Amino acid sequence: MSLQEELAEIIAAEEKRLGVGSEEFLRKYNELKSQIDALEKTRLYVTAKDVAEALGVSQTKAYSIIRELNSQLKAHGYITVSGKVNRRFFEEKCLYGGMKASGD
Repeated sequence: MSLQEELAEIIAAEEKRLGVGSEEFLRKYNELKSQIDALEKTRLYVTAKDVAEALGVSQTKAYSIIRELNSQLKAHGYITVSGKVNRRFFEEKCLYGGMKASGD
């Protein structure tokens, strides 16, 4: 189960328990969201799904991008994992050094 799916389940349970829109619910939601965001940033690798979402491309194209990035890493002597790419390298090459493409 992905972190987003886990977050959705936690949020649904809290909505039911606290009532949507309550001050306590909104506080809890923001707290959980920030925890999930922090966990996402600590993952060492990104997957094709992550790449596709970040760049707004299909998963097929995302796999192609991952293969290209991994070949660059291999050329520099790094060990790679098929279907995943190092998060920091991906952000440097594709997201302008970690700056989101949307300008965030």
